[in-house]
Amino acid sequence: MTAILARWSLLALAIALLAVWLPLGKNLLFEYRYGKTDLFYSPVIERFVYKELLGEGHQFVYRDETGTDYEREAFEALIPFIYYKNMELWGKLPLALQGRRFDKASIQAARQVLQLDPEELPEHRPRIQLFPLLESNPGRARLRFPEDIMRPNQRLTFINSDANRIDPKLTRTFTEALADTGFAFPVAASFGRVSILKPFDAGFFLLDARAELFHLKRVDDAPVVARVPLPPDLDVRHVKVAENKRGEYLGLVLAADNRLFLLGQQDYALTPLPLPAYDPERMALKILFNPLYRTAIYSDQTHVHAVAMDQDFRPIDRYSREMAMARTRPVDQVWSALVPFSLALEDPNGRYLRLQPRLHGQTALIGIGLALPLAYWWLRRRGLRRRDLLPSLLLVAATGLYGLIANLLFPPEPASPQHSRDEMTHLAGATEPAAAGGD
Repeated sequence: MTAILARWSLLALAIALLAVWLPLGKNLLFEYRYGKTDLFYSPVIERFVYKELLGEGHQFVYRDETGTDYEREAFEALIPFIYYKNMELWGKLPLALQGRRFDKASIQAARQVLQLDPEELPEHRPRIQLFPLLESNPGRARLRFPEDIMRPNQRLTFINSDANRIDPKLTRTFTEALADTGFAFPVAASFGRVSILKPFDAGFFLLDARAELFHLKRVDDAPVVARVPLPPDLDVRHVKVAENKRGEYLGLVLAADNRLFLLGQQDYALTPLPLPAYDPERMALKILFNPLYRTAIYSDQTHVHAVAMDQDFRPIDRYSREMAMARTRPVDQVWSALVPFSLALEDPNGRYLRLQPRLHGQTALIGIGLALPLAYWWLRRRGLRRRDLLPSLLLVAATGLYGLIANLLFPPEPASPQHSRDEMTHLAGATEPAAAGGD
């Protein structure tokens, strides 16, 4: 019995490892060459245009939503606010669009990009709750990291990173400043951008125990706290802080019901974004600002969507399409037919390492149909009787090629002749008392 349990444990381990390693080996041998679709709204032709990478090498296509193809230079001229440096080199600045003229300075002043990826959501990325609260008025040209670290919890604890000791004065000062503004401890969530490579520091946004949002900054080593007014029906899930030279928006606010808002620097005004079918769990989002339009582009692994808006964020056009990377390659079709499932280690929408089973559907019956007769031939060749084949064949029927390889690596032992004789003797002995009783 121990030997049987050991063999089946090895079979299970081998199948699990094969389901991880073989797909990785397939991806190494057949590199995936398709890229995500770069989608834009052209202020020149007032239509959506896109760029896609197809197949090996640098096989790009440049196309608009009607299917018209362009050469690369002509395509870049359709989105001059994106390629304004090329426009300058080609002598096409200032631009004349919609009765207005735009030089390099005006284009730079209006440009901004806000992003929100699924892996940035708190549930999708591990993060130790220790943050540097930068000095927002450093008195020098660049920001710098402080000597202490903020730990938001039952209070706002400051720890001196040199001595690894709590700073009681800073802890008391900042905790009391929050409490005096109406903050209810403990801190439920903290949102900020930990970097000194930014034009200014916006501090941190803290969610309190009553789900109210507060803005905390450190100015001249003293706390500056403000309550962020929220609509009564808005439960904050995440705040993406994004300091930008324009300074008009501090970032994005994601609600628990997946609504998305721009967070204004002036009075923390919230501007709702019209994003139909947007799912932050699996879609990466970009919002592009230029002197004429605001364009939201969001995509998962198969489809890309875009909404073009005017400067007041009123929709003027929408577009969606399946990306080239969603098309199944022949090698992927063959692989799906060979094995019934695979185990992925990576989550494309998060930073955690996790096993994710991916079923291949009915096409895997082809591989199972090929693996079963091979397994039957192999096991019979090893001398197994037909009735002893059933457990191994059931394993192959459930796991296909994986089960076949596992059986080749750890084959069952056929019954020995001595075992068969002992079994027959035992059966014959078991019938003798019944015969004697009959006499």
